[in-house]
Amino acid sequence: MVTRTRRTWKPDSRGYYSRQLGWERSKSGKLQQHKFLLGTDRKEAERRERKLCELWESFCKCSDDPRPLWPDDLLIIAMRIAKGIPQIPVPRGPAEMQHQYAARIQRMQSKYPVVLFLPEDQHAFEIGQAALELFESIPDPQSAIPVRSPDLEVAKVLEEAKKRLVEVGISFSPELAVLSASIEARSKPLFGALKPGDPAVRQTARPRPRKSAVVSSLPNNDSAVATVSRTPTATFYQALKAYQKYVNQEYFDPETDRISAWGRTQERQVKNLMKHHRDRLLTRLDANAVTELVGYWRRRPYKIGTKEPMTAKSASNFLGTLLRFFKWLDTSSQFDWNKPFAFNDIDTRVRRLPSDHAKKSLEQVDTFSLDELKLLMRYGQPFDRILLLLGLNCGFGRAEIASLLVGEVQLFKGHSEREQEILRYETTDHDSFIKRIRRKSGVYGEHILFPMTVEGIQWALERRRRFTGFGPEAKLLVNEKGHALDHPTKSNNANQLIPNHFSRLINRIRDDGNEIRKLSFGKLRKTASDLIKRFSDGEIAGVFDCHGSPVKTDSLSDQYTNRPFGKVFRAIQEVQAYLAPVFHEAGATPFAPQAQAYTKRSTIDQIISLHEDGYPTGQIAAAVQLSGSAVSRHIQAYKQRQRGDAKKSKAAASSGTNVEGAK
Repeated sequence: MVTRTRRTWKPDSRGYYSRQLGWERSKSGKLQQHKFLLGTDRKEAERRERKLCELWESFCKCSDDPRPLWPDDLLIIAMRIAKGIPQIPVPRGPAEMQHQYAARIQRMQSKYPVVLFLPEDQHAFEIGQAALELFESIPDPQSAIPVRSPDLEVAKVLEEAKKRLVEVGISFSPELAVLSASIEARSKPLFGALKPGDPAVRQTARPRPRKSAVVSSLPNNDSAVATVSRTPTATFYQALKAYQKYVNQEYFDPETDRISAWGRTQERQVKNLMKHHRDRLLTRLDANAVTELVGYWRRRPYKIGTKEPMTAKSASNFLGTLLRFFKWLDTSSQFDWNKPFAFNDIDTRVRRLPSDHAKKSLEQVDTFSLDELKLLMRYGQPFDRILLLLGLNCGFGRAEIASLLVGEVQLFKGHSEREQEILRYETTDHDSFIKRIRRKSGVYGEHILFPMTVEGIQWALERRRRFTGFGPEAKLLVNEKGHALDHPTKSNNANQLIPNHFSRLINRIRDDGNEIRKLSFGKLRKTASDLIKRFSDGEIAGVFDCHGSPVKTDSLSDQYTNRPFGKVFRAIQEVQAYLAPVFHEAGATPFAPQAQAYTKRSTIDQIISLHEDGYPTGQIAAAVQLSGSAVSRHIQAYKQRQRGDAKKSKAAASSGTNVEGAK
């Protein structure tokens, strides 16, 4: 057992954490504890210490001595653990047979699962492993009651093992296998550190009972049970397909009667795993094979059909799917496969390439500039503008906008006195808010709304009333047919209406001769977060985004304090003042009905310019190659915007406040 308990743990003068564990003899013959240096990082030192304690305790269980000494070989293993090296190479003995070599490694792994033992002679290990699998597939010849009739499953196992042995150039007879197995079973394994000459006992090499099958039934309710693989010929691809079925069941959404978007993504990634990896028997999926599969994604393979390496994000996503598959396979009773020892110690960090660092600059996150936001607002139609405003005002992405309910919007309704005391912010019935729980994180959030956002929500409410099911639980924004924006397509794919609208908006801007980056709709959320952080700090930006832990250094802050939404409101209003030029681009009536036939903004500007110069409608229509009615419609809309701007200016002058400014 562990020999020393401490209450505090401080590094030494060199910054190293140490641990005294186990017993050894000093040069003078005195009994003392061995001191391990565990590195300078506290968390890593604690992890290494746990492994050392587990290694020592497993050794003590095999010893009758109350103070056993570290065996030399085991001490070497412990020192490698203390240095943070989780893998131990195992050489093959000079006169050691292949099956003895494989059995020794398996026995070492079973006795000390805290480290990963890797064979130096991989070829000999695979041959020995195949031979051992043949040993355990044969019923025990010394059973008290003989097998009544041959079992077809055992025959299949024998044939499969025979084929594998032939593949590696070994001819092996069943009679010899039975004889060898009986001899090995009578050999007593040594405890402690295992030497190359140790006998191969397969039964003691398992860390836990294998998923097994009954070989045959015997009379008088007695049975002889042989531990054989129930799925000896199961393949990697078969397991992946079974995992796909599990994903379809696990992520089925009864509300939509379809698999969720996350489930569809997992299913698609499993298909891509089969494109990147070859099929193989599950029995060959050992620790080395699993490490190689993980390493394939860590090294960021080329995209299929190209010489371009996969992005770090994509490689990480595929690696996550692969690891989830292995964990499922380990717990599934459908396949006889167990996770390799030290599975959790496999390195899963995705490699970074020089090209990744070359992309980094002052602007580490892609966000829209003020000029680009002005173009988006200027060219946007009413639906585009409400998407733009919700993204900038509340940091909403596609999922947040699609799930926004009518009852989560509170227009012209301030907080109570107690709520204002908690917020440390004064609100009135002139203020409007969105109060909701973010579906992804389950975190409550509040956002004070821009005046133009209020106009957009009023437009959305009137539009929503035209469809059935209007009420507090109804989705605020729907498509032209009244369907939810997150409703899956007929092919059960994710709804792309919001990103498609935004992409078409950018295309309109670029087609009219303007320069704007083709960023995704999700970059609006990042733009809003960046602006909030610019006018406040990182904690307020985390509260604005409804993150689970806005204070990275204190995961329990939400358990003892209220979130500072008052500071979020102040930051939003500072962003509102900064975005005043963006709002101005929409004019006085940003949500007025627009013509179905789209006219380029540059053409509209040309019409207004000619109208201001005094040209009649007919000549303007001939100059811009539009009908007279279309030209008249744009001129009337321009005059209406001018009247609206005049009314707003008059109202602002009479109240003495700036409509676009902060409180």
